[in-house]
Amino acid sequence: MSQPARLEFVIFQRAIPNEFHAYLSIEHRSVLKQMPHFYAALGVLIEGKPVGISLIHLPAVSQRPAKLLDFYIDEAFRRQGIGRALMNQLCLLLKKAGVQELNVEYLRSERDQTMLSPFFQACDFDLPVPGIYVYSSSLQVPQEFSWVKRLSLPESFTTSPFHSISSEERDRIKVGVGEWYPSILDPFADEELIDKGRSVILRHNGAVVGWLIFEPFDDKTILCKTMFVRNPFQRMARGVALLAEASRRMATDPVYTELIFFVEAENQPMVKFLKKHVCSQHIKEEILWRTHKTLD
Repeated sequence: MSQPARLEFVIFQRAIPNEFHAYLSIEHRSVLKQMPHFYAALGVLIEGKPVGISLIHLPAVSQRPAKLLDFYIDEAFRRQGIGRALMNQLCLLLKKAGVQELNVEYLRSERDQTMLSPFFQACDFDLPVPGIYVYSSSLQVPQEFSWVKRLSLPESFTTSPFHSISSEERDRIKVGVGEWYPSILDPFADEELIDKGRSVILRHNGAVVGWLIFEPFDDKTILCKTMFVRNPFQRMARGVALLAEASRRMATDPVYTELIFFVEAENQPMVKFLKKHVCSQHIKEEILWRTHKTLD
């Protein structure tokens, strides 16, 4: 359908007007009254009435990608080419500012993704691909899995809270980044957010060989942020056994009742394990999809 002639686009760089507030997702509403200098929004209006908005994170230097944070068109005005027009205008403005690439991440189930993927491809983005698999459930749900009931760690392995790490162990772990574990699994990333009592350090014959890092997500939900076990223990399913022990312990937690955990899509062995042994009607699965567009 051709673009309506009455479309108007407005750039917002300091604050977003009240009439656009309902179009931003909850996690981004904190920027409504005062946006960081590296944020910008592009609103679309029809005959002076707001019908949609896009929110972006601008790169520090133009050679780096911009990131689309939010994109919404009023349901009453969808399927009229307005979303595509807004995206095209956004890309045009970014290109004029010297930005060469726009990255997009969005959380959807595999079924819901089938509705969004055609839109991004119609706007000349690459085919969206899974980046992270996100699962959520009650802390009681894992107790019904047979592997949680069955698996345990051998006696040569011990678990203890995160705060048990000695200064010598901390130094050895820090120098191992990029060597025996990837930086994305760094147990000290955003350390101020870690629940150091619930997070677990795994030792084999006294040496640190893995960890399970938890962070508070909200008042009733705990986030399992990072799990890692060194080779060759990965092939021995020690990571799964660590998950089983942690699941049994968390089932009786006095504070939290809900759990969120995620797995990088590139970790295909764990993704396959989860799909075979974890996914059920009691666990919600969503995927963080990723795509990008070169602004040439």
